[in-house]
Amino acid sequence: MANFIERTLEQGEEVVFQGRLHWTYNWKWTFCGIIMTILGVLGMLSNAIFTYNQESGDGGGVYILCILAIIIGIAMIGWGYFIRSKTEFAITGSRFIQKDGIFNIKMTEIPLFKVETVNFYQTLFQRMLGTGTIELVGSGGTSHQVHYV
Repeated sequence: MANFIERTLEQGEEVVFQGRLHWTYNWKWTFCGIIMTILGVLGMLSNAIFTYNQESGDGGGVYILCILAIIIGIAMIGWGYFIRSKTEFAITGSRFIQKDGIFNIKMTEIPLFKVETVNFYQTLFQRMLGTGTIELVGSGGTSHQVHYV
């Protein structure tokens, strides 16, 4: 998972903890993809029933749209999981590292000796799903939040 982070480690530095984002990170993509796929399947079924009752064999355009909806739905689900897999974070013996992005990479690095406070935030809904937000507050008041942990 942490290929990018492992390449950025300094000589003699080891990863103490590797984390990944919770599955709810990509819930919007998954939800929309499932709805799109279901609509495509239902459209194909209803079109098959309608054309069977009408005995008119014309429904090829609707089938193409339904197949397109299914393909887009599956692609949306895959894209959401791909985005989730491209966010990495880890704690080494000396620093916290987070890498975000697919094409444009954003890397956040905080030395552990600069971290003054670690806060954890969790709503009732997040508690039921087993996720939350971690905030690292560094010296000077700077903070960094990791959502969907």
